[in-house]
Amino acid sequence: MLSRPQAYLLQNSVTHARLLPTEAAHAFTYPTLALLVSLKALERGKLDLAGGWVFGYGGRWCRMSGLRPKPYLDERKGTIMAKLNAILKSRGCAEIEDAWMMTMPSFLGVEGINPLTVYFCYDSSASFCFTVLEIHNTFGESHVHVLQIGKDEAEVPSRGYDHEWTFRREFHVSPFNDRSGFYTISIKAPTHSPMKSVSTPERSPRPAVRVHLYTDANGEKGLLKLTALLRPTRATPLTTRSLLLGVAQAPFGWLLTFPRILFVAWKLHYQKRLDVFLRPEPQPKPAGGVKWLTEGFLEGFARRRLVVHLARRAEETGTEVTLQPADPSVGRHTFGCSSEKKLVVSYLAPRFFTIVFLSPSAEHALLLGCDTERLFTVSDRDLFRVVFSAKPHDKEGLQRLRLRDIPPELDLHIPRTHYLDNSHSGIATALAICTFLFLEWLEKGVFRLARARIVNGLEPWGQWRRAVGVYRGGSSNARLGGSLGSVRTD
Repeated sequence: MLSRPQAYLLQNSVTHARLLPTEAAHAFTYPTLALLVSLKALERGKLDLAGGWVFGYGGRWCRMSGLRPKPYLDERKGTIMAKLNAILKSRGCAEIEDAWMMTMPSFLGVEGINPLTVYFCYDSSASFCFTVLEIHNTFGESHVHVLQIGKDEAEVPSRGYDHEWTFRREFHVSPFNDRSGFYTISIKAPTHSPMKSVSTPERSPRPAVRVHLYTDANGEKGLLKLTALLRPTRATPLTTRSLLLGVAQAPFGWLLTFPRILFVAWKLHYQKRLDVFLRPEPQPKPAGGVKWLTEGFLEGFARRRLVVHLARRAEETGTEVTLQPADPSVGRHTFGCSSEKKLVVSYLAPRFFTIVFLSPSAEHALLLGCDTERLFTVSDRDLFRVVFSAKPHDKEGLQRLRLRDIPPELDLHIPRTHYLDNSHSGIATALAICTFLFLEWLEKGVFRLARARIVNGLEPWGQWRRAVGVYRGGSSNARLGGSLGSVRTD
C-alpha cells in the first residue's frame, strides 16, 4: 500500500479585477507558490525536509522555509489544529480529524503577509465538512469565515466549482473599499482527503477559490464590484527536490506579496484616482475577528489613567463599572463591588481610551465616541456622566490644551477640571495631550506631503467636525462612503 502524499507544492495563478467604479477599472494576474499540507502530518513532523533545514514545522529561523502556529488563527497558544478546532467549537461546529491547509510559508526567516489561508476540513470518516477562510489585512488583523458543507450553500454552484456561499462582508481588507457589500465564495474542493491510503496515488489535488464582492443594494446583493481567483496551475508532491526547484524558478516569490500590494495601491490611488477609506474599527462578536490591533504606548497611558479613575469612582459612587472590549483576547475589567447601579461600557478598540482621555467632558466623549465615531456604547448615559466626573481643583490649563482641537461652535459645557486629571502629575498629562495633538498634526502633514486623499468626510483629523454635525442634529458619516469607491476628478 502506497500512501498518498500529504503535502504538495502548488504553482498558482492569482487574478484580481476591479470592475466598479468604471473609471477605476483595473485587472492584473501574477504567479505565486503555495503549500497544501495535511495539518496532522505537518504537526507530527512528517513533512520536514532535509532534517528541517529545507522545510520544517515549529519555527522560522535556521531553515529555508517553514510554518509555525503563531501567525495563524487567533492569539491562543497551541498547534494550528488545536486553534482551528477551538474556533470551530466556538461556532457550534464539531471537531475535525484533519485538514488540508493552503498557505504560503516563511522564507529565510521572513513571514510575509498571507492575504488568504484556506483550510479544507475533514471529519473522522474522511468526509469534507468545512471550508475555513482566514483573511489577513496589512494592519496585522485577521478574520475567519467558517463555511459548512451543505449549510447556507447555493443550490447550484457556479460552473467549475463544487460549493458556493454568499454572506455579508465583515472585515476591512482594501483601503479603496468601504466595509459594505456581500461576498460570494466559490470553492473547488481537493480531489481527496489528506487521510486515506491507496495502492496507487490519485492525481494531485488542485483546490481553487474564487471571491466575488458585490455592492449592498438595500440589504441585498447588488452589482459585481471585485473579483479574485486563486487557481493552481500545477501541483507536485512536496519533496526537497520539488521545493528547491520551485524556489529556484521564483527565488523571491514569497517575499513579493507586500510589494505587490503597495504597487497596486499606488496605481489605484494616483493613476486611477481612487480615494482611501481609512480602516474602520473591527466589528464585535459574533463577527469572525480572530486577531486585533494591540494598543499603542499612548493608548496604554490613557488606559492606565482610566483604570485608576474607575477604581476610585466606582467606590465613591457605589457603581459596578464594567469595561467590555470587543477583542476576546483582552477580557472584561470590572470595578467596584456588585451593585444595583451598573454601568457597562463596550468598546471596539483601544482608541476608546484616547477619546475618553482627550475629551474635555463626559458629554464630549459620548458625542464623539458613542454618537459620531460609534467606537463605544454605554448601558446608561446618565450614569456614565456621573462616573466620568471630577472633583474641582486648579488644573484648568490642561482643559485648555484639550480644547485646542475642538471647534468653538460645539458649545457643550466645559468643566473646570477633567475627570482623569485627579491625583496625577500635570506635567505627564500635558506631555501626553501635546503628543496626541502633535501626532494628529503630523498625520495630516504626511497625507498632504504624499498627496494622498481620504474619502471626503472621513479624515481622522476631522472627527470633531463630524461631531459638530451630529450635535446639530445630523447623522454620523464616520462609517459611510460610496460603496462603489470614491474617484476624485480634481
